[in-house]
Amino acid sequence: MLPSRSRLQGWNPDSLSPAGKAVDAAGQSMYGAVRSLEDGIDRLPDAGVWQGHAHEAATGMFRRATNQTSDFAAGAGAVGTALSKGDSTIGAARYWLLRAADDIDEGELRITDQWVVLIKPARMSAQHAAELQHQAEHDQAEINQLLLALGDADDGTAANVQAAAQKLGFTLPGPSDMASLFPQAPSRPADEVPNPRTMQGLVQQGAIRGEDMGTSVREVNETKDKDGNCIKTLTMQDGGKQVITMYNQWPPGKNPMPKDFVQVEHFDKDGKFISQTQSHVSGDGTKTTNIIWTDGTQFIATEAPDGTRTAAFTLPDGRYGVLPPNNPFFTGTFPQVLGGGLTALDAQAGRGGKFPMLTPESVENVGKAARFAGPAMGIATTIYDVGAAETSQEACVAGISGAFGVVGDYVGGDIGASVGTLGGPAAPVTVPFAAVGGAFLGGKGLGWIGHQVGEAVCRP
Repeated sequence: MLPSRSRLQGWNPDSLSPAGKAVDAAGQSMYGAVRSLEDGIDRLPDAGVWQGHAHEAATGMFRRATNQTSDFAAGAGAVGTALSKGDSTIGAARYWLLRAADDIDEGELRITDQWVVLIKPARMSAQHAAELQHQAEHDQAEINQLLLALGDADDGTAANVQAAAQKLGFTLPGPSDMASLFPQAPSRPADEVPNPRTMQGLVQQGAIRGEDMGTSVREVNETKDKDGNCIKTLTMQDGGKQVITMYNQWPPGKNPMPKDFVQVEHFDKDGKFISQTQSHVSGDGTKTTNIIWTDGTQFIATEAPDGTRTAAFTLPDGRYGVLPPNNPFFTGTFPQVLGGGLTALDAQAGRGGKFPMLTPESVENVGKAARFAGPAMGIATTIYDVGAAETSQEACVAGISGAFGVVGDYVGGDIGASVGTLGGPAAPVTVPFAAVGGAFLGGKGLGWIGHQVGEAVCRP
């Protein structure tokens, strides 16, 4: 199996050698005990204690028992030898993998629990971000080789132990065997991390790094336009941008009616529009949050002065859906869990709950933190997924997972094309991305990716 980094740190391969010696010693002890019984029975006639047909039958029985325990001792010895060899093979593979990961952690990159090489969030130039991405791809290839060596050592040890144990009558249950229906039945554990030997594992690793770069801020610029509107531009490690505008007045140049008008626009690394989120308070006190995605999907939520809340989606094909009043979006779970620093959404106090929206206060400190996902990324699925979480950390992970699920729904194909351009020293590991279409990198695929990123981002 391929273990997570945290699980591997808890592994103790050194214990295999003593265990192997103990198994071997137990087999030899059993053989010695039965052999002593046979020898004692065989000597009874010499002492004039027992002889005749009964003694001959007993002697034959114990001779057969000695032969059987001799085979058992040989099988136990083979199991012990396999365990002892696993001590060295697994131990060496574990040492080099953990050492490589620790060495990478000391620099500007880091290794996740899933063995994915990421760039540490920090302010940097575009050139340096590109250099670090190239280094991350190179180091990922090295980590993958060490990870696979560990998996091969673990699988090889398990296969050797099982082969030796077959001499003792041991067999793993098949899928149709009754034993396979019980949790305690022996079975080979599944990989805990993406397997870089498979296409899916390579895609998962690349997508995790891509999504992490898409939420890690590398540069922040603040300006004012000719109308006095404050504009804050966050540039991510991957070159994408989140442009936050706090309008001095709206509509510009006219007698403004709405107040606290705040807008966040999200663009990918090529400048392609992804989403736009706007929040404002109208003259009668009605709060409104409106989100438009690149495919034309629109989400609009309002809170009237009397506390009445409404929220609905309009899809590109004209379908329309209304959120129920007990949805987490209305009850405050979503912004509380993900926090204003990550989404720029502020949970405004209201009757019976809280209404998430952009405000000048909620975006004031955006950019000071290392990460920013934006209000639109994932709100469509988060307002459903977060409600099912039992703890705040689970809710946060669900929110991140929902965020990347939405992204996958509308840019899956583009991601499949872009990650296929990776090359250089990591080419043997990254180039196969080019063969991947948008199917895996759709909502379900990036939902999984979001869960892995969320585990790191939301860890208490």
